Amino acid sequence: MFDDAGDRVLMQRIAAGDTGAFEHLYAAYEKPVGQFLYRMCYDTALAEDCLQETFMRLWKAAPSWRGESKVSTFIFQIAKNLGLDAKEKATRERSRLGSGSGGDEDHPSSTVLKDVPDPGGSPAYQMEGKELREAVRRALDELPEDQRLIVQLSQTEGLTYREVADILGVPLGTVKSRMAAAADTLRRKLIRHFRA
Repeated sequence: MFDDAGDRVLMQRIAAGDTGAFEHLYAAYEKPVGQFLYRMCYDTALAEDCLQETFMRLWKAAPSWRGESKVSTFIFQIAKNLGLDAKEKATRERSRLGSGSGGDEDHPSSTVLKDVPDPGGSPAYQMEGKELREAVRRALDELPEDQRLIVQLSQTEGLTYREVADILGVPLGTVKSRMAAAADTLRRKLIRHFRA
């Protein structure tokens, strides 16, 4: 999905202050990182702030980046840390203000499934597809955050389990066991939608 060899060249150029290389890397990662952040915090403005901060930190860190991991892993790791911090801060702020709502009014997980096309055919078939997408969205939202992050990074962003482990700072076996637990939970929650 991502071109690590090309990204490494861009990082070297960014480390030397090349703004064109920075713009190129930003263009390649803006959408996937933005969507990842949005699915983390369910707030468009917060996700956009985190996206901008992710790339500001990337720019500042480029001269000291040693290339021990893939560029994509490095970027998603920055984004993950910022997203979790922002989400926690927003939750504390809502609690302090006594507000039970937060984020976008039309629940953001629709973003997770936005690339799933509406089924064609009869209105009944279309309704079943809509119900299934909504059930998947709810099931994903109900996963514990550590499992939901793994599903997002591996299934939605297309990263390998090794890359996910590097981003989350956990052993590969932990990623695999959390993914298995998430898959089992999702299977149990969604089984009725797949019965004939």
